[in-house]
Amino acid sequence: MGSFPPRAKFETAVAEGNALLARHGYPERGTAEDLEAWLRTDTPYPNPDPADLLDSPFLVVHEIVEISEAKRRGLRITRDVIVRNMETINDAHLAASEAELRIAAATGQVEYVESRSADLESWCEDPLLTPSQRAAYGAFRDRVATWLETAKRGGRTEGL
Repeated sequence: MGSFPPRAKFETAVAEGNALLARHGYPERGTAEDLEAWLRTDTPYPNPDPADLLDSPFLVVHEIVEISEAKRRGLRITRDVIVRNMETINDAHLAASEAELRIAAATGQVEYVESRSADLESWCEDPLLTPSQRAAYGAFRDRVATWLETAKRGGRTEGL
């Protein structure tokens, strides 16, 4: 993982992420403190470089929603919150992925949605998913694939 950017960079990125969420009707809001703490947690997956993540408004949206979903389910951000609560975190991650890609789709970012397809495919194969989570991730992957096919043909793509 790369070095952590200054707090001001987190503040700016979270403000932009919160604005995107608000514009698209999502109630979740994040803080720079929570995002920085979340990116310092232990995880069985490789984390993106913090500077790269902060440069992507859709990834910031993803993290804000994931943190909000984890907190809503009663979790606190601790160093081991992810590795000790994988089932809950996988549910939060799916909700975050849906928000991220729906907002990207709603803003016409077909290339961005497509760029996340390989990630979505790999998430469906994650051995840490429960069978019901695997089905939910698979259903979302299929919705994204259908949406992308329609978008590439120039069809109507109101919702993902």
